[in-house]
Amino acid sequence: MVFVQKPKDKGGLGVINLRLQNDALLLKQLHKFYSRQDVPWVNLIWKTYYQNTVPHASREVGSFWWKDVLRLNVLYRGIAKCSLGNGSTVLFWDDLWCSVVLAQAFPNLFQAATNNLGSVLDILNALDLASVFNLPLSHQAYDELHELQNLLSTVTFDPNSKDSWSFIWGNDKYSAKKLYNLAFSSVQAPRTFSWLWKSQCTPRVKIFAWLVLVDRLNTRVMLRRRNFNLQTGVNCELCSSGVEEDADHLLFACPFAARCWHKLQIQWDLSLDIHSRIVQAKNSSSYSFFMELLLIAAWEIWKLRNSVIFEGARPTFHLWTVRFKEQVQLQLLPFKHDRAVSVRVWLASF
Repeated sequence: MVFVQKPKDKGGLGVINLRLQNDALLLKQLHKFYSRQDVPWVNLIWKTYYQNTVPHASREVGSFWWKDVLRLNVLYRGIAKCSLGNGSTVLFWDDLWCSVVLAQAFPNLFQAATNNLGSVLDILNALDLASVFNLPLSHQAYDELHELQNLLSTVTFDPNSKDSWSFIWGNDKYSAKKLYNLAFSSVQAPRTFSWLWKSQCTPRVKIFAWLVLVDRLNTRVMLRRRNFNLQTGVNCELCSSGVEEDADHLLFACPFAARCWHKLQIQWDLSLDIHSRIVQAKNSSSYSFFMELLLIAAWEIWKLRNSVIFEGARPTFHLWTVRFKEQVQLQLLPFKHDRAVSVRVWLASF
């Protein structure tokens, strides 16, 4: 299921991950809360529960709805940084409000702290060192204290202004869409997926091609992997070479398929994986509509294979050629005018 929920250009089908989408939408409310926007429910919750404490450092209080929203604070604080105002909404040690997370940068000093869950406001307004740390400090902690003092001297602290939060995408405007896309930002996928979805073929043909690219097409080898009982064996129906029918053989290596590609003047390097193979063929092709030709030709090979298995048809090259031309004419309907004209000119000489 996770596989199809990737964005289309990342190798998936773009099916919405509802849990992630729901969290992304709820975080919009949490951003209003942490930014202390002048909204009635925000003012009510702050006044009722969090007058003298940081919300994510307190025990859960309030309605079940609010508890569910506040549990997302870990995600929120992972994508946001606090621009310090009065420091009432941010933890001194565990939140990112300066250049580093202080608990990680000063571990010895953190262990000596009397209140690990104190807000920035509480710590900076402390009366003396003894109210902040358990004295005496170790040598390591004492050295870290000097480093911390130097760091704090560069931080602007304004007890009369509100804290503000900015996000890792570069501004303080929260966007559920940006958070959703951020979850897939590290996913790398071959550019063949982008070419596939940018092609002007109909969705049915694109879904078929996607199944080929991710090795999920229900060829006989795939059905055997899924424990189907294949009484007629797993060999290719389009040739008599006795080779097992997987997507690579059926659409590229099969002598019948090779003849189809030769007719289209497309050469395949079968030593490459399918993505590199398509990239190489596209780069060496003179067709501006290469992806459309690839998808339609492969689609018609697949349909002919199904006709042989389910209808008892004979796999002739002439039949494939006729069906290919008809399919090209059908697929031209959504094409832009200029591309449709160039395809018709090419088809007339095919």
